[in-house]
Amino acid sequence: MRSLIKWTVVVTAFSLFFTGCAVQKRPQTQQEMQQQTRRLRTAPTPTRDTRPAQTMRVADHVADRVADLDTIDSATVMLVGRTAYVGVVFEKDYNGGMTNKVKDQVAKRVRQADPNINRVLVSANPDFVGQLGDYARDVRNGRPIAGLMDNFMDLVQRTFPASR
Repeated sequence: MRSLIKWTVVVTAFSLFFTGCAVQKRPQTQQEMQQQTRRLRTAPTPTRDTRPAQTMRVADHVADRVADLDTIDSATVMLVGRTAYVGVVFEKDYNGGMTNKVKDQVAKRVRQADPNINRVLVSANPDFVGQLGDYARDVRNGRPIAGLMDNFMDLVQRTFPASR
């Protein structure tokens, strides 16, 4: 009988101890339930790693067409998907800088050379032009595109921050 009482006391003590330490879950308010529902319905914000794989290629034939403009000495064109990234070097005697008129002329030439292009971003920034030339050289030399894409897109975001 004594062991039965001891056993009952021990079991009751353990039961009270473990249930007393459990986290109490309070009922959710209407607002908390709506927020949780919104979070479940909202798609996650895409990150750089989730963007679809795209092709990156050098478009020398397009660059040649751009370089035929009177104000342009040389050009480098990289195509990513249906977007053309154009780096231009002006003729030495040209003093006008990058104007909307020049951008429009370049975009027109790019689209004439490749009608599949629907977006053209143009820069004469020497850093952009130099790095664009380096990427073009790497692609021509067979360097894997996967290794270049993230760095290239970082360069694009720095040069064209409003183009997101």
